Amino acid sequence: MSVVSFAALGASSVAQASPPKTSTTAATAPATNPITALESIGPASATGKTVSLAKGAQGIFLIGPNGHTLYIFSKDRETTSACKKGECARLWPALTTTAALKSGTGINAKEVKTADGQVKHQVTYYGHLLYYFKGDASPGQTNGADVTDWDLLGPFGNVMLPHS
Repeated sequence: MSVVSFAALGASSVAQASPPKTSTTAATAPATNPITALESIGPASATGKTVSLAKGAQGIFLIGPNGHTLYIFSKDRETTSACKKGECARLWPALTTTAALKSGTGINAKEVKTADGQVKHQVTYYGHLLYYFKGDASPGQTNGADVTDWDLLGPFGNVMLPHS
């Protein structure tokens, strides 16, 4: 998995993401100008949307419908989860849904899908399986970003480098 800085992300980087094996695509369309849409992003809060964005000390990152931060696991291979059993699956539960996918402001709805990853109907963004971290007790916490091999995901499917 390559690490792409938010500022350096270009259309060619996004185009290189490998397509996931999916069953569902989000219903809402991406913002006309994604950079302008990012200007309105605020702190994490529950939105009820499958995937939304929040702004915090780490930058702009993905959150689930409850406002809690979403993570990706660098050991996953496309939509094959490397975190299926035991302590890993207990600490890092998958974001799942069987409902219609809904995207928040700044999210590319065409890239919000589901796959059979850690469990059935796991939500993906730009082909990355999405997980919560049990160590985040409230919306916007990013405690999982300090755990080896777990990263935040930015608005364009970019893996975010940790901030100290």
